[in-house]
Amino acid sequence: MALGLATVGVGSTVGADHGSAEAKQAAREIQAARDRANAAAQAMFDAESAIATLIIGIAETEAQLAVVELQANEMQTSLEASAIRRFTQSGGSSFLLLGDFSDATDQLTADVLAAVTIETANVELDDFDAIIVDVGATRAKLERQKAQQTAAQKNFTELEKQAEVQIVQLQKVESQRVIDDAIEHELQRQREKRARQEAAASKAAADKAAAARQDARNTATNSSGGGAPTSPPPSNAGKGMVCPIVGNYGFADTWGAPRSGGRSHQGVDMIAAPGVAIIATESGTVRFSSNRLGGNAAWLTGNSGTKYYYAHLSSYVGSSGPVSQGQQIGRNGQTGNAGTPHLHFEVHPGGGRAVNPYPYVRAIC
Repeated sequence: MALGLATVGVGSTVGADHGSAEAKQAAREIQAARDRANAAAQAMFDAESAIATLIIGIAETEAQLAVVELQANEMQTSLEASAIRRFTQSGGSSFLLLGDFSDATDQLTADVLAAVTIETANVELDDFDAIIVDVGATRAKLERQKAQQTAAQKNFTELEKQAEVQIVQLQKVESQRVIDDAIEHELQRQREKRARQEAAASKAAADKAAAARQDARNTATNSSGGGAPTSPPPSNAGKGMVCPIVGNYGFADTWGAPRSGGRSHQGVDMIAAPGVAIIATESGTVRFSSNRLGGNAAWLTGNSGTKYYYAHLSSYVGSSGPVSQGQQIGRNGQTGNAGTPHLHFEVHPGGGRAVNPYPYVRAIC
């Protein structure tokens, strides 16, 4: 990746006094650069999800095409047998066989099949004509989907480059500042303010959806009322945690995005240069393992009882066992089912099912 090879001239760095206008301005500039990196990461991962959706659709269309082609071939065989039987019984010395199915055209359907219409039930010919149309439509749909996949892949490649550029730009912005306690305090204050605004907006949206469902129930007694609204993230999301990745990075909300094999994404993806330090988000016990999808992976069981899953590491640091918060446990990579070097990070409160980790990461990174 370009971001892994970029070198940045640090030059003179600037710090700031606690609570000063300089600290606030520096925090705004750094956060703006981080927001741009995150937006680029979101666009890239959304494009990746679009490709996954197309791949799933192509597989479904290919299966559908196999079914209709089989039906058409079976129907053609039946019509040919019927034509042979009827011409033979009528004493004719010759008969017309239908051409190979793969070469069937509208003209064949109109001319050749018309030759046996007298001896074959019209309904059978109508059915065959309909299946020919169905085959053609399904083939056309498959070609469109493959063309869309090619375009989507090209778009993903471009967005991947843009995300890498934004990570390098973020590195430049942060290298021009000494992110001391004063600036970090302002960054955290801005994150907390944004979290409160987003929680309020989420609650307002949930209240509005609930009111709409109640209105529907009041006007239609048989109405089911629709599905439940998305629950706002817990107000203490990220409390007691530190960001699982160090340095310059961008992350995106990819929760629930489609993946191959009918899976859905259960983590947050954080792009960064290969080799960037991956750390324990809280104190606890880490267990290293590897698998086909996650590559080099790690399970961290925090002292709070929450479990965290890390995937796609290029390598481990240390060995399975107790770790302290902030201790390095691995390096960023792209092992397993990964393209761009990134960390796949999951949060399992209480050791249970995964929840959307994006609100947690957004609160601490």
